[in-house]
Amino acid sequence: MSFNFSNFTKDLKSLGDKISTEFNKEVVPLAQRTTRMVQEKIGNVNADEISQLPSEYIEIARKCNSIEQLYKNVLKVTSTYDNEPYDYPSNLQESFTEFGKDITSRVSSLSKATSPAEAQAALIHPKQDLTRPPKTLYHAISRATDPAVLSGADNQHQDINDPLVKGLTLYSTNLNKIANARLGQDQLIRTKFNKPLTTTLRSLIGQSNQIQKKVEQKRIDYDLARKALTNCTNPNKESQLRVDMENAEDEFANTVEDAINIMQNVLENAKPLHEFLELIKAQLAYHKLANELLGSMVEDFEQIIEDSSKQTGTESRESGDFDI
Repeated sequence: MSFNFSNFTKDLKSLGDKISTEFNKEVVPLAQRTTRMVQEKIGNVNADEISQLPSEYIEIARKCNSIEQLYKNVLKVTSTYDNEPYDYPSNLQESFTEFGKDITSRVSSLSKATSPAEAQAALIHPKQDLTRPPKTLYHAISRATDPAVLSGADNQHQDINDPLVKGLTLYSTNLNKIANARLGQDQLIRTKFNKPLTTTLRSLIGQSNQIQKKVEQKRIDYDLARKALTNCTNPNKESQLRVDMENAEDEFANTVEDAINIMQNVLENAKPLHEFLELIKAQLAYHKLANELLGSMVEDFEQIIEDSSKQTGTESRESGDFDI
C-alpha cells in the first residue's frame, strides 16, 4: 500500500483549518471577554460603553442572590447538626477506649476473613458498634448521674428509697429523654431544613447563577461588537461588523428575557419561609419537651428534699449511700 502524500496534505490542512476555526470561535472570544471584564473592573472602560441591564432583571437577580447568600450563611452554621457531639467536648479517655474497641473489632473481623476482599473490608469498613452511647453532653451527664452505673456490681444493694438515689434516678432518666429529643431535633433539621436548602442551592440557585453568567457574557459580547463597529475605519468591514453587532444585541436581549423568566421561576419555587418554619418546629419540639421535663424535675426535687427533711429532721442533709 503506497503512501498518498496529496491526501495526507489535504487531511493535514483540513485539521489545521478545523483547529483554527475552533480557536477563533472559542478561545479568542473568551480571551476578549476576560480582557474586557478586567478593564471594566479596574475602571478603564467608560460608563457609556457598558450596556445597562433592565431594572426588572437587576431586581430579580438581587433577590435570587440574596436567597443564595442567606442559604449559604445559614448552612455554614446548621451543618453543625450533622455532627452528633457538637455540644460535647472531646473526652480523651472515651476516645482512647473507643479506639481500643475499634482495633479489637478490626482484628476480630480480620481473623474471620476467608478471602482478600473480606480482609480488606474488615480493615477499611469495620462493623459499627451499635451499643456505643450517643456522644452528646446530656447523654454524658445522664450516664454520669445514673445510680445504677455508680453502684456497679453492687446495684442490688442500692436503696431505692434513698433520697439521693431517687433524685439522681429521676434526673438521669429525664436528662436521657432530653438528650434523645435533641437527637430527634437534629434529625429533623438535617432532613427538613439542611437537605432542602442544599437541594435548592444546587438546583434552583444553580440555574440562577448560570443564567446570570450567560447574561454577563452576552452583554460583554454586545459591548465588544459595538466598540468594534465604532472603531472601524475600513468601509469594507463596516457592514459585517454592523451585522455582528445586531446579532449580538439580539442574543443579549433574548438572554436577558430568558434570565428574567428563569429567575422568576427560582423565586416562585424557593421556599425560604416554609423551610425556616420547619427549623422552628424542630427547635420548638425539642425545647418544649426539655422545658416540661426540667420544670417537672424542679417540682419533684423540691418534694424529695422536703420529704427528706421531714424524715431526718434536717433541711439539707443527703445520705448519698450508693454502696460503691
